[in-house]
Amino acid sequence: MNFFAENLQVFKKVFLPLFALVVLSTNIDQYLNLHIENALRDPQGAQQQVYMWGFLSIISSILFPVLLMSVALYALNTQIGWTKSLEEFLKKNLNQIYIETLRSWGKTLLWSLLLILPGLWKYVEYSLVPFVVTSSARYDEGKEDALQRSAQIVRHHWGKVLGVVIFFHLFIPLVLTALFDSYRLIWKTPLQSLSLSALDTYLLLVSTHILFNIFRSEVRRHDAHV
Repeated sequence: MNFFAENLQVFKKVFLPLFALVVLSTNIDQYLNLHIENALRDPQGAQQQVYMWGFLSIISSILFPVLLMSVALYALNTQIGWTKSLEEFLKKNLNQIYIETLRSWGKTLLWSLLLILPGLWKYVEYSLVPFVVTSSARYDEGKEDALQRSAQIVRHHWGKVLGVVIFFHLFIPLVLTALFDSYRLIWKTPLQSLSLSALDTYLLLVSTHILFNIFRSEVRRHDAHV
């Protein structure tokens, strides 16, 4: 089955729940950002409000990206043998994905405090951590570390992974923000907001699928040499 046929199957499997999560996360972020901006413009000073809304924004930026990636990975794992429900997939993997993702963010932050470029490279190296957690039998058996395995795979395919990260995680978001950020608020421009969320959902599925194929190709290569 070619990439587009596989992607269509993935699209059918999780587009609606993933789309709903994207709409929710996008508008929560916009809502929190508006409150932060209003608090910063308050002439009386609103330091406590800035801290409160900023804290909620940080929590949102941790919770939703991992949850969105997990839902996309559920659909991709059904293509290679996972037969249980989304609920069971999340129950099995979600907590561990959060743990490993927070580990990777912590190490990335430490490298970023030293030098920016090494920190960015660590971000790229750890971009496959959720794939290892959800799709590696050796990880399930406790025989490999998610961060180390992700870094190993990225080093073998650094050009492809770096290209995906730059294009889907940097270039496209910057373009969409520059051109359409004012249309993100669903309570002001509902049709445009939902259309942008649908586009975000599809781009997430495509980018995750490409990385998943890179991950699976490396797993098959490794298994063939064992």
